[in-house]
Amino acid sequence: MKFLQTLILMTLMMGSYACTNDSDTAATTSGWKISKYVHHNNDKTSDYSGYVFDFQTNGVLLATKGSSSYTGTWKEVTDSNRTKLIIAFGSPSDLLELSEDWLIGTKTDSAIKLTNTSGNSANIGVDILEFSK
Repeated sequence: MKFLQTLILMTLMMGSYACTNDSDTAATTSGWKISKYVHHNNDKTSDYSGYVFDFQTNGVLLATKGSSSYTGTWKEVTDSNRTKLIIAFGSPSDLLELSEDWLIGTKTDSAIKLTNTSGNSANIGVDILEFSK
């Protein structure tokens, strides 16, 4: 009888855990679109029209445009007490351009606002990348 009670309790706990994680993951990782992208003071937002980004829990970043899908990676890290989002794509060139270690300014369920300071001492610029749902 004790074995049966333990088995039932474990089954209930595992089922409850699985349901909570699945709904949380789906709500926070998929369906992102680029709402703003400024690179070297040039607004390139329109270059990403039609792309949908899915930040998957295993670190995969999937970008889909129409029937084409491209796989990259993402990782959130803390560096010098600053939280960063590292994005990496191998291709195509427009997605490769997003491959940076972005400083996270804002992160909510509906918006992610990122910045990246790039260039040398003579030509420093701040790039802006914003995702929204």
